[in-house]
This record gives sequence, structure tokens and C-alpha cells, in this order.
Amino acid sequence: MKAFWYNEERKNVCGLRIRELRQEKNLTIQRLSVMAQLAGYEFITPNGISKAELGIRFIPDYEVSIFAELLETTPEYLLGFGEQGGKES
Repeated sequence: MKAFWYNEERKNVCGLRIRELRQEKNLTIQRLSVMAQLAGYEFITPNGISKAELGIRFIPDYEVSIFAELLETTPEYLLGFGEQGGKES
């Protein structure tokens, strides 16, 4: 059953944009995971980030918000709506 498949190849919409922003900020997967841990999101692991970026793991909505916070963007951008922009203050 493919209940959580975005298309035939990916289980999420935002993994590619997460990887793109992470690389633009010169962050390794390990460093992004440490940032998440320090922010109190201990369930965001390097393995989970890698699988999300590769599209082989479903990303729940609450994690989209967490990745947006860590990468200083908006959930809308990660989901493919609109242009990249920083979070509004």
C-alpha cells in the first residue's frame, strides 16, 4: 500500500528542498541533527534526515515546521509553495 507516497519515487514533497537549503548553508546532515537536538528535537536523527532528503521516509507535518525553523525558511517553501525567503520576524 502506498498511502504515504508523494509520487512513484518519493514519500515526501520537501526532502529535496531540505537538502538544497542544508547545502546552501554549508551544513552537514550531522550538524543539522545536532542543531535539532540542541533545539529540543531529539527525535531528528542523521539517519532520519538522510532518508527524508532521499525521499524514502514520510515527513509528518510537525517535522516540516521543525525543518523550516532550523533552516530559517517557511513551511510553505519546503512544501513547494512560493519562493525562498527567510522567516518573518
